[in-house]
Amino acid sequence: MNTNFIIMGLPASGKTTFLAALWHLVEANEAECRLRFVGGSGDYTYLNMITEAWRTFNPVPRTSQVGDKDVTIQLMDAETQVCGQAFFPDLAGETFDRQVEDRVCKPEFIDALSQNRGILFFINADVKEDALSINEFNSRIPAIVSDADPFVEAESSTELREWSPQDLPEQVKIVQLLSDLIRPPFELLQRRIAVMISAWDLVRDMQLTPSDWLALHMPLVSQFLKANSVYFESRVYGVSAQGVRLEDDAAINDIAKRVPSQRIQIVGQVREGHDITEPLVWLMSVKS
Repeated sequence: MNTNFIIMGLPASGKTTFLAALWHLVEANEAECRLRFVGGSGDYTYLNMITEAWRTFNPVPRTSQVGDKDVTIQLMDAETQVCGQAFFPDLAGETFDRQVEDRVCKPEFIDALSQNRGILFFINADVKEDALSINEFNSRIPAIVSDADPFVEAESSTELREWSPQDLPEQVKIVQLLSDLIRPPFELLQRRIAVMISAWDLVRDMQLTPSDWLALHMPLVSQFLKANSVYFESRVYGVSAQGVRLEDDAAINDIAKRVPSQRIQIVGQVREGHDITEPLVWLMSVKS
């Protein structure tokens, strides 16, 4: 049986870094990995480029920096012999932003979603604006200064900027993207969705499970998935594909002593390890 899944996520959500680490893991055969690479299509030069950057602790070029790249990786479960196809569409995160803000979508993406029942959806754990309370947002709004006030210097006057869809909190954009999938022009399907909380190393000291982190920091997303379980069967994972902040030279010197695959961290509901194919194995285990 073959199963297919697609990757989604807003800009800087960790999609490309995950792809680089995944490509290394299934190719290097240096650490535990349940899935094996059995073929694929797309630009292998691109895959090798981002993986080399990942191995050498250089910033992994985002899709929007190198041009759209359409990549398909065929994988086989070493235990069950089930095969799956991971489709990384030629869509930068900015494309998903545009879907929310301008309400437009590429026909190719609609077609891909009709053929792929599983989703890897990436969310960056390094969120700041979404955690602000309404009082904190209000405190950022500058006071309206009257030009006629003689006691206020002219340079203190601040012009208010009109709100635009770009100002939407990230979790609102995510819910919009997911809700789009259960209405036309998308085909209505019951899907599995693996929510990937990337940059997990930044929040692991909170001692939360990935599901608890999502409920606490992105409650709208968590509630949407629970309320729409008839359409989305979900699991939440914490993943650190990079394993370290690239600005932390001391941490890089320490982690560089390990084999590259051991930099990877994946945290599920009950266990953690280095095999980031675990969410893909779950997506591939769906019954037809």
